[in-house]
Amino acid sequence: MAPATSSTDPQVGRQRPPSRLYRISRPAFHMHYEVKTTDDQMLYYTKVSAFGMNKPDMTMHAGNSPAAPIVAACKFLKLSRHYKMALGDPNDVRNVQWEDMMSLGSFQSKLRFSMKVPDRHQTGYSERRAFLWKRTSHEAVEGSSPLRASGRNFKLVDEKTGNVVAVFNREISFSKCGVLEIKADYGQDFEIMVINSCVGQYERIRRRNSAAAGAGGGGGGGG
Repeated sequence: MAPATSSTDPQVGRQRPPSRLYRISRPAFHMHYEVKTTDDQMLYYTKVSAFGMNKPDMTMHAGNSPAAPIVAACKFLKLSRHYKMALGDPNDVRNVQWEDMMSLGSFQSKLRFSMKVPDRHQTGYSERRAFLWKRTSHEAVEGSSPLRASGRNFKLVDEKTGNVVAVFNREISFSKCGVLEIKADYGQDFEIMVINSCVGQYERIRRRNSAAAGAGGGGGGGG
């Protein structure tokens, strides 16, 4: 894989590493997502809880099963288009960090979250940055072209620099969701937050489409 174009961030103060690609899938007839490397190494298992009253809608495990440690979670706020995003295990109340992801446009066309990013030496966290997920019809992950007709192609913009720091392109498949490319290095928490927020918005759109199809007599599609 060819390195991405270098870009120096004034906060991190060093060159961006090569982009990282992740393949996201939702196995047929299962209530979870899988996040893998391009060589099929399983990194994260995201469990979906559709009917949990007080539980997160999604919990992200660092491993290949729900027995692996929880590193993130996502709650879809009821009667709202907003989200609550957890960094860490929600059951560990002393160490979990919750962030808001706010819907700014109709049908989740824009979603914004903020978080602390590392300083230039990555020895600590020194600044909060805002990041904005936006629908896109032209931004492509490395080595591919987006499906322009899909409503589930996203790009993530660092609002301070204007740089596109991540891109998700939908794949048309029974179980494959798409490919996520992360272009910026803001530390492991950022990587987890990007993956968690990407899968979260994908699942919420899937649920909305499924509900609309059911209401229209088309069954529970929309995967």
